[in-house]
Amino acid sequence: MDHEQDLRLLREMADAVMRVVKASPPERFGEELGIGADGTPTKLVDDLAEQEILRILRARKKDKLNLLSEEAGFVDLKGERLLVADPIDGTTNAARGIPFYCVSLGIGRKTLADVDVGLVVNLCTGDRYEAVAGQGATLNGRRIQVRAGAPKEHVWGATMGKGVDAFHPPGGGVVRSFGASALEMCLVASGSLDGYHYPRPILRVIDVAASTLIVREAGGVVLDRAGADLDMQLSLVPRFGLTAAPTKESAKAMMGAKP
Repeated sequence: MDHEQDLRLLREMADAVMRVVKASPPERFGEELGIGADGTPTKLVDDLAEQEILRILRARKKDKLNLLSEEAGFVDLKGERLLVADPIDGTTNAARGIPFYCVSLGIGRKTLADVDVGLVVNLCTGDRYEAVAGQGATLNGRRIQVRAGAPKEHVWGATMGKGVDAFHPPGGGVVRSFGASALEMCLVASGSLDGYHYPRPILRVIDVAASTLIVREAGGVVLDRAGADLDMQLSLVPRFGLTAAPTKESAKAMMGAKP
């Protein structure tokens, strides 16, 4: 398998998404166009990004990829593998003018565990996180690794929401919530965050297919709510929570943190 060719394709898609987002009026990003395949409203910014990905995918039939995406759902292009795409992760941020959102692209076959190429690009800064199974993870071409050892002050990421108690992480420190799970997981991969906790079972595989590979290739773990390695079918059906961290021990400590 030519993973470098896969990465070139994903970079081309991410660059196209960035161009169309930057060329579009941000005050219209939040306009609702209907209901997407995931059952949530499709915003203009989501549609603009997804159409760029579809345009390139349909023009590159030699890559033999089907698509699983937030708005379009599963698109059968007679491919042998599956592109798992979240055209805009952090849609609310984009619509509200908060500069923290990304495009997330991963290539696999049937399950999250066999996603072997992943790319997440911060559309506000251009920072590019990439990973290939067995080859490590990079940020802007430089190798990254989860944080080793205990820092003087922990910085955690968490997304909580309605019906979830406040998060009191192990070891104290501060908690940040940025609003784009794929990017927050990449911050764990690069060592900027000591862990990321999303306890509510509402994530979908499109949200984290690329970032899960990036965290794992950076030496970290991504666990489900039961404490097992996160895995599932590449489908919009499963809903789940997760914890990403440098080690299983630190992940489980986050999962069990109490006030």
